[in-house]
Amino acid sequence: MRNDDTINRKEARFSPLGKKAASVLACGLMAALFAFLPGCGAGQTAGRSTGQDAQVGGGSTSADDAAAVDTFSATDFVMDTVLQETIYGSKDLTGDIQPLLEKLEKEKLSWREADSEAAQINSRCQNGETVTMSEDFYRWVEVSLDLAEKSGGAFDPTIGNLTRLWNIEGENPVVPPQAEIDEVLSHVGYENISVEEKDKTISMAADCTLDLGAVGKGIACDVVRDYLRGQEEVSGAVIAVGGSILTWGSKPDGSDWSVAIQDPEGEDGSYMGVLQLAGTACVSTSGDYEKYFEQDGKRYHHILDPADGYPSESGLSSVTVVCPDAGEWKEYAGLLSDGLSTACFVLGEERGRELLEQYGMEGVFIDKEKNVTVTDGLTETFSLLSGEYRIAG
Repeated sequence: MRNDDTINRKEARFSPLGKKAASVLACGLMAALFAFLPGCGAGQTAGRSTGQDAQVGGGSTSADDAAAVDTFSATDFVMDTVLQETIYGSKDLTGDIQPLLEKLEKEKLSWREADSEAAQINSRCQNGETVTMSEDFYRWVEVSLDLAEKSGGAFDPTIGNLTRLWNIEGENPVVPPQAEIDEVLSHVGYENISVEEKDKTISMAADCTLDLGAVGKGIACDVVRDYLRGQEEVSGAVIAVGGSILTWGSKPDGSDWSVAIQDPEGEDGSYMGVLQLAGTACVSTSGDYEKYFEQDGKRYHHILDPADGYPSESGLSSVTVVCPDAGEWKEYAGLLSDGLSTACFVLGEERGRELLEQYGMEGVFIDKEKNVTVTDGLTETFSLLSGEYRIAG
């Protein structure tokens, strides 16, 4: 067992009511939901699980510097998923993150909130209006449409009504009638959205809807990263918003972040591999084990293929995408890690790798035969933890 923090990329195995979650190895031991174990004192406040470790140090920092760095941790619930926070620094800012993301969801992303920007855009565009977007929302739409085009529609921000038709996270999901799938698909297609750069306006074809939910957790990571950039009291942080993880800054001892990848065939909390990542990055995983239901002996998972409206059958079990805090797309690393993991899952390993190359991102692909394909930029940082898996090629 490692004696550093390991961020475990783990989402709930269904039971369709399960919520995405991650867990962390802290102080050399497994700790679920960012709750630090012995030596990392913990407490409870107002429905939030919190913890603080005032003695973190060693490695590349001096003993005095390390002792001066506190570790603050908290577990919350936001954006319909578990929010886990570990912040290194001199001030506890964990109480700031959840309200920040609640505001993001309520004011920008949620289709359920009638006054959110997303809901207003859909409502007004359905009335034939051309709508001016905020600067942030415009950028999110532009990047999402770019990904949709480059992926050939494997990722599509107009698929929200199809997702709601399947209702895999509902209490009693069933396979929808083919006629209903066909009707919804007739209005799916990123080509139905028109965006004008100069005035930041958007218009849509009749009955087309925009839904950024598929990249919402990634956007949340980008928003938190931007917030942390302005906090001089913070030297490093790990923020997990459901299945998307932000590593920011550095650990007190200067060592790499360790991000473990869930075994798609194993029990919750079993891991098939681990990534060692330096500095700031965003990591997202899409897997067919995360949310699903069974009907007539067949399992239907939540990653839908916009081409036919059914759960993707690409031969993959899991795709993990790593987007660094560098290059052309650094400001949207969270959004892209989230969207790319979905697109690559739908495309399959070969076409998925080609898509990652277009963006200069890296990934880990796991297929149904337990073959693991690691892109070139991760070969030195990825290690297998399970003998049941093998590196392909």
